[in-house]
Amino acid sequence: MGTATGNEVDAQMAYDVVSLGELLIDMVPLPAPEGELNFAAKPGGAPGNSAVGLAKLGRSVAMLSKVGDDAFGRLLTGTIAASGASTEAIIVSKEHLTGVAVVTLDAEGDRDFLFYRQDCADVNYAPDEVRADLIGSARILHVNSLVMASPVSASAQRHAIGLAQRAGILISVDPNLRPLLWESREAMIAAAREVVAVANILKIGEDELQIITGIADVEAALHSVWHEGLRVAAITRGAAGATIVTPAARVSLPGVAVKVVDTTGCGDSFMAAFLTGLLDSDMDLDPGNLEAIGRFACAAGAITATAPGGMDAMPTRARLAAFMAERAV
Repeated sequence: MGTATGNEVDAQMAYDVVSLGELLIDMVPLPAPEGELNFAAKPGGAPGNSAVGLAKLGRSVAMLSKVGDDAFGRLLTGTIAASGASTEAIIVSKEHLTGVAVVTLDAEGDRDFLFYRQDCADVNYAPDEVRADLIGSARILHVNSLVMASPVSASAQRHAIGLAQRAGILISVDPNLRPLLWESREAMIAAAREVVAVANILKIGEDELQIITGIADVEAALHSVWHEGLRVAAITRGAAGATIVTPAARVSLPGVAVKVVDTTGCGDSFMAAFLTGLLDSDMDLDPGNLEAIGRFACAAGAITATAPGGMDAMPTRARLAAFMAERAV
């Protein structure tokens, strides 16, 4: 299956993945004299990062979201189009601005966020703007829980999930917990549990799993949210690697050591590579194949930490293959 390019609309195109969710600009800190704060505008948003990552790895993908009719919105759509992902289903709003997140980094490159997303474009993405035709012909619908913080975009995502379920489309979920964007921790946890409950493919951080279940033991926590429709889950541990679990198998992978510049987008890159591996193998969940997919995804997350930004740091398949060969991953 070929890769969709930019704004080309092809009624016959069936995408591998349709990714729904927030698009925003990450203001990423740049090296500066002590006491100064200099930032560069980097296109981001977890579902958008994963969409770009998928396209760079050679899968066909379309993005469903809304941006403002502003410079930041154009930066986002231009970056997504340049990656090979389709922007045909991204709504451009003249009423709302594109959201912004200011990223701060500690000495190890780990990040924190300040969000400026009050009434921004993507939180106003509405059910009647969801492209049912793209979802119904895709192989996977990818969603997260952050859009559930807004009643409008929450309704749009629930509508999209219903469309996918009725069409027999696999649903991929990455909860992506961001406490600062929620009125309460309880609401955030409830939204995360809601999306996990519809997942056929799940990627979740070990810390996120403990937060949404209240269970410290990872195996017990995963067991508590496992349901009949869940086919495979990746539990990520940052630099320490990941564990991939199915009802019949459990495979643990070590992390790949790198010099960290910025961890923004690492989980999204893992997600993109994880979905790519599952698609490449036609959802072959044999333990040997899961190990290969896990190595591929861990390497993608690691290489993304070596460059600043979200979408900009997503690796191509050729770059990832070379990185894995260099590191004997």
